[in-house]
Amino acid sequence: MTEIDSEEDLLWDLVGNCISKLNFEDAVVYLLDESGEFLEQKATLGPKSGKNREIIQAIRVPVGKGVTGKVVKTGLPLLIPDTRQFPDYIPDDQFRLSEVAVPILLEGKVIGVIDSENSQADFFTELHVRILNAVASIYSGQIARIRAEKRLKEKQEKLLELQKRNYQFQLEALSAQLSPHFVFNSLNSIQNQIFRDDKESSLRFLSIFAKLLRYFLSQLHLEKAALAEEIQMITWYLQLQKLRYGEILQFEIITDEAFSQERIRIPSMVIQNLIENLLEEQIQSANGAISVQISFGKNQEEVSMNVLINQAGPANSRQKRPTGKLPARTWEEFVQLMNEIKPFHIDFESGEKPCLQNESPCKYVNLILPILNE
Repeated sequence: MTEIDSEEDLLWDLVGNCISKLNFEDAVVYLLDESGEFLEQKATLGPKSGKNREIIQAIRVPVGKGVTGKVVKTGLPLLIPDTRQFPDYIPDDQFRLSEVAVPILLEGKVIGVIDSENSQADFFTELHVRILNAVASIYSGQIARIRAEKRLKEKQEKLLELQKRNYQFQLEALSAQLSPHFVFNSLNSIQNQIFRDDKESSLRFLSIFAKLLRYFLSQLHLEKAALAEEIQMITWYLQLQKLRYGEILQFEIITDEAFSQERIRIPSMVIQNLIENLLEEQIQSANGAISVQISFGKNQEEVSMNVLINQAGPANSRQKRPTGKLPARTWEEFVQLMNEIKPFHIDFESGEKPCLQNESPCKYVNLILPILNE
C-alpha cells in the first residue's frame, strides 16, 4: 500500500485486495465530498462494479440519511441484522436484508464509510465489525499519507510558481525602469541640449540620468527602499521627462523635510512604476499641457502618496509632443502582482475629482505603502 500514490487507487485496492477476502456479496467505499454534506461512492465490489473501475449508477447519500449517513453523523459503526426493521434503510442497486457500515476516521473526524449489504438477514456479526474497523484504520493511515504528500507537492508547486512570478516581477520592474523607450528618449533630449551648445544643462541632465540609472540598478534585487531616496528618484525622473516634453509638463512634489532625516523604508519600485504609468497614460490622451502634483504624508505604520494629474491648459502649438508608449502592465496590475508575490498589503484608490485650478475633472491616485522594518 505504501507504493500507492492516489486515493482512487487506494480505495480500489481496499475493495479488490482486502474486503474481497471476506467473501461479501457487495461492498462500497464512500468518501465525504468537499462540502462535507454528501457521501460519494468511490470504489465498489460486486454488482455495482463495472469495467475499468466504473461504478454502475453511483449515488450520493446525504449526511444523516440511511445507514451510511448515520454512521457519518455519529462516528460509530452500525450493524443492521434486518433492514426491514430499520425504517431509514436506503436501497441502492437492490433491496438486501442485512447491512454493516463502519466509519473511516482521520484525525478524529469521519471522512468516509465502508459499507456492505447481504441478501440474508443476520449475516453480519460483531467479528465483521471488528475486522472492518481494523481495515478502515489501516487504510485511513494510508489516506493520511497520500493527502499529506499531495499537500506537500501542492506547496512545492506553489512555491515554484511564486519563484517564477517573482523572477517575472523583477524582469518587469527592470523593464519598466530601464525601458529602451525611456533611456533613448532621455539620451535624445540630452543630445539636443548638446547640439544647442548648452553645456551646463547637458552636464546637469547627464548627471541626473547617470544617478537615476545607478539607483535603478542598485534597487533591482532589493525589496525595500528609503523613502527619501524614492522621493529623490522620482524628482530626477520627472526632471528628465520635463527635459523631454518641455513646457507641456509641469510638476510639483510636496514633502516634509523631516523625511530625509528619518530612516523610513517602503516597498521599492512601486512609486516609479505608478508615476511612469500615469504620466504616459495622461500624455497619450492629453490635448494640452500636463500638471502633476505629488504629495507625501505618513503615520507610524504607513506612508501615503497622493498624485493629482490634470490637463493644465492648451499646449504650445510650436512644441512638438512626442508620442509615448504605454507600459504593458498597468500600475494597478503591478501593485496587485507585488501584493501577491510579497505580502506587503499595498493599498490604493483612484478616480476623478475637481482640479485645483478649476472645476474640470482631474485624475487622482492615493497610494498607501506600509512602513517596513529595517
